[in-house]
Amino acid sequence: MVCLCEGVSERKVRKSIEHGACTVAEVTEACRAGGRCGGCRPTIDAMLLQHADADARRIHLSIA
Repeated sequence: MVCLCEGVSERKVRKSIEHGACTVAEVTEACRAGGRCGGCRPTIDAMLLQHADADARRIHLSIA
């Protein structure tokens, strides 16, 4: 679980990110994670950064 308050799994957060959520607020809008106490927002932010890094690596490899 990423968000205990809303019962949102890591998988659901990742799906939100894969479907275009680029900020914590957008993830919250998509799946409710981060919408209550905010304790999971740093985790969501780290997941967003990880996704962005993976995208950047894919782009770099496709150019090289």
